[in-house]
Formats: sequence, structure tokens, C-alpha cells
Amino acid sequence: MKRKIGIDLGGSNVAAALVGDGGEILYRYAAKTDRGSAASVIRGLADAVVGIERACSLSNDDIGSIGVACPGSVDRDRGVVDFSANLPFSGDDVAGGLSSLTGVDRGRIKLSNDADAAALGEYHFGAGRGVREFLMITIGTGIGSGYINDGKILTGFNHAGGELGHTVIVYDGEPCACGRRGCAEQYCSAPALARQTRAAVAESEAAGVHTVMSDIAARDGKFSARTPFRAAELGDEAAVAVVDRYVSYLACAIANFINIFQPEVLAVGGGVSNEGERLLAPLRDRVDAEIYGNGASGARTRIVRAALGNDAGIVGAAML
Repeated sequence: MKRKIGIDLGGSNVAAALVGDGGEILYRYAAKTDRGSAASVIRGLADAVVGIERACSLSNDDIGSIGVACPGSVDRDRGVVDFSANLPFSGDDVAGGLSSLTGVDRGRIKLSNDADAAALGEYHFGAGRGVREFLMITIGTGIGSGYINDGKILTGFNHAGGELGHTVIVYDGEPCACGRRGCAEQYCSAPALARQTRAAVAESEAAGVHTVMSDIAARDGKFSARTPFRAAELGDEAAVAVVDRYVSYLACAIANFINIFQPEVLAVGGGVSNEGERLLAPLRDRVDAEIYGNGASGARTRIVRAALGNDAGIVGAAML
């Protein structure tokens, strides 16, 4: 039986695994990403492949495919990473380099954008299982997204499509690293929510009002995306307002996404999704009120929490 290796390459870590045909993790490998150069990153990918082969007593002939999920603009046909904001890639032949270092035939090495790979993993073995049209967004340091139609990742003619975090929801709003202003990422990501929380606390304190949010942040040593949710549970009115406004931003973005794609299921992943129904229940209500036609036909997109957690990218990469 041929084996599959999935690698989720991040700016900080390389997470890899031997993955079974049912999406199960058979063996894990993890290491820090050496971002010194494109060559050092590719060397790290090769180390992951060799490490898994040695630990599992496999040869190159036993490996049916190697999938690599990478942040940035990825040309899946050529195995090239055209650009990545967090890694030193600029038109680098990652598939070719990995093949040269491992001896695995280039034709068995596939690349994909990391958010697309995560969506593919959820489509096959998680929240998107059994549906045809599936959209996933991940809410973390940024907003990642991947759209699957009948098993195929759709990324546009230039492999750079589907960057939903860089759709504008506030005209001339907060500046974004992409060069635009008012992107969803600047209002709906985890750092954006932490920033909104800090601003609310500062405003309350300037008015002489103490907030539970400041107590939680002091205890944790920082403001995070969790801070307003924890404080809102304890009845902090300022925190309730922060969460309510955040849900409004996220609902605006997701309603736009649904109006464009009309997926059967939209899964929300990433760190903020750990809030579960505290986030999703009010989010569904807001989205239902904003989507085109208000779901008059009765056929509404189901908004659910992603199911595979941090394994989605690894599993999706293995399925490439």
C-alpha cells in the first residue's frame, strides 16, 4: 500500500505526518522552520520526509505522494511558490528542490496554499464531508480561506484567488499589509479583536470605568482574542459591546462570502473558532439577516465550526 505524507509549512513550524487513506494521522513529525533562505526551508521539508520514512521504516517506493501546504501564492501546476509574506520564497521551485533532496519523483510531490489545503482536509474528512460546495475560513493571525467545488480547489487563473481576508468591509478603513484599507482581516482576525479590546478598555478607563477585560488581560499578561469573550461571560458590559461589534464585522464579511459563493456549508476554523457557539450562534443570526434574499428559498448556507483543528492542513496536504 502506498503511503501519503502531508506537510503543513508555517512561518514558525514544520508540521508533518504520515496520513492514512481515511485521513487518520499515523505518525507525526514536527520541527522549527529555518527561514534563513528558500534553500533552508526546502531542506527542512526534506528533513521531514526523511524523518518520517526512517521512523516508519519506509522507502521512497513506499511513498505514493507528498503534499505541502504553504502560505502564500502557490502555483500548484508547477510546484512553485510565487510569493509568501512569511517565508523567503519568490518564484522558488519547491517541488523540484524537495525531489532533488529526497529522491522522491517530482510527479508525486504536490503543493497548495495552506488555507486551501486546510479546506480540502475539512472537505474530505471534517465539516465539509458529504457536501459539494464548501467554503472554509480560518480566523487566526490573519483570515485564510479556501473554496472547494466538487472536490476541486478553486483559486483563479493565477493561483492567487480566494483571498477573502482581503475583501474590504469598511471603505477607507484600517490600513492592511496588502496595501488596501478596510480589509476583513483588519477587523475580523485575532489580532484585530485584541486591538479592539485594548481600545475599549482604554476608552472605559478614560471615562473612569473599570472593566473585567483589564483584569483578565493583567492575569494573562496580554490582551488576546479570548479576553472579551471571557469578560462578557462575567457580565462586563464593555466586553459584551466589543464582542457584539466584532460579530457584526465578521457577519458582514461572511455574508459577502456567502453571496459570492453560496456554499452548502461554511466552516469557521482557527483560534477564534474555539469560542464555539458563543461566537457562532449570534453570528448565524446576523448573517441570516444580511445575506441576499435572506434565504427566502429556505436553502441557507450552514455555518459550522471546523472539525479537524490544527490537523486540517496536514490532512488536506496529504490529499492533494
